[in-house]
Amino acid sequence: MLRADKNAEVVRLPWSFMGMFTGRFALMSGKRIFEARWKDQWYQSAAAAQWEDPVPLVFSGKRTYWWFHDCVYWDDDALDGEDVKALVLQRERSQRRKLETAHSLMRAEAPPVPVRTPVPGDVRRFVFERDGGNCVECGSNFDLQYDHILPLSLGGATSVENLQLLCSTCNREKSNSL
Repeated sequence: MLRADKNAEVVRLPWSFMGMFTGRFALMSGKRIFEARWKDQWYQSAAAAQWEDPVPLVFSGKRTYWWFHDCVYWDDDALDGEDVKALVLQRERSQRRKLETAHSLMRAEAPPVPVRTPVPGDVRRFVFERDGGNCVECGSNFDLQYDHILPLSLGGATSVENLQLLCSTCNREKSNSL
């Protein structure tokens, strides 16, 4: 079975005399540092290669440690590189699908975004002056509202020709009709 070791990483060890000969990079998992050492050249090539194919790092007992997509995995089933790659890519696809589903559900539950844009100020002033500052139905000048003659829901535009002043009572009576 392939498992991700969340605590493992390839680390640069502090300088030491022995490190000059054996290498300054090692696999560290938690506080444990594995005995295998790698030189800078191997580390650079492995760091580039692990984005394409799993790189075997350490064989410890029955476990093999792999480096792939910047994560360390271990298996105890003697998997080869192709097996590790297939299993990791399957996990990544599954994780991506879960995230897409979660984002989709989150968007579906979000309150709807209002699509109505406010009436521009110059259009409001023109309509107000044209209608004399009074309701075009009853002549009231209390609680005036800008009404779309042809409602937006029926394809009307927010233009001077399609707007009129109505008081709130007349606007409620008209509702979504013509």
